[in-house]
Amino acid sequence: MAEPEPDPEPEAGPPTRTVIYPLTLPALLQHILTTQSGTTPTRLIICSTKDAFLLNLAATIQPQGVQSHTQDRLLQLATPTLHNLFTARHVQVAFCASVQTLLAYLTSLKPAAASPSEELGVRGKRQVSERIFLVNPLALHAATSSFAAQGLSRAFAVAVDTSLRVHAQLVVAECQGGNIQPNSLRCDEENEDESNDVGVRGTTLGGSEDPWEQEVSILNGSVRKFGDRAWAGRTIQAKRIAARWFHFQKLEDLRV
Repeated sequence: MAEPEPDPEPEAGPPTRTVIYPLTLPALLQHILTTQSGTTPTRLIICSTKDAFLLNLAATIQPQGVQSHTQDRLLQLATPTLHNLFTARHVQVAFCASVQTLLAYLTSLKPAAASPSEELGVRGKRQVSERIFLVNPLALHAATSSFAAQGLSRAFAVAVDTSLRVHAQLVVAECQGGNIQPNSLRCDEENEDESNDVGVRGTTLGGSEDPWEQEVSILNGSVRKFGDRAWAGRTIQAKRIAARWFHFQKLEDLRV
């Protein structure tokens, strides 16, 4: 009598694509370090210059109205403990100061190197090779004529395509408050007809407001023209745009 065949092993699923919210920049950094493993590297893509990123981080520890637990969290991140030193060496940081730079960087990414034992998973399927955190893409687009469903969709689609190509877990995070984009850091080609587009692109929210609740136009600024004037037309919530590609997950639900 033939022995019954064993149950088939579960197949390795595709890389996950998530938007985590609501969160501040210190909370995001703490989440990355506390969830960092010694086998899966993390690529942290900051949608700003290094100077703007440091200004944003400094803005979260200004004395007015800042809660003590936020300051304690930053001190823990800055302390060179063995845990921080061990996990930080697996995190690679890249700064993209313009939409064009971000798109070019994403399309140029190569899969992370893996050992032969880690390369193939169940039934020879490729396992997730790394984590990609895309930080503040809305704030990056807000300073340009691409702050619309058309421009955001393009960026999200490229990010998703990249994650599938390199087989990475993709996480998008838009931090609340302190999204500083100095005027001197904006690209000239992205600021065409700046004065005509004011009030059309939407408003970057600050404080405790959810940036994903912003209303943005359907078309890019370069398309939304009627004669010599800008035209807002129909709008859509930023969250609805991202929901086409990402599952929204509250940060508090990810904590153990």
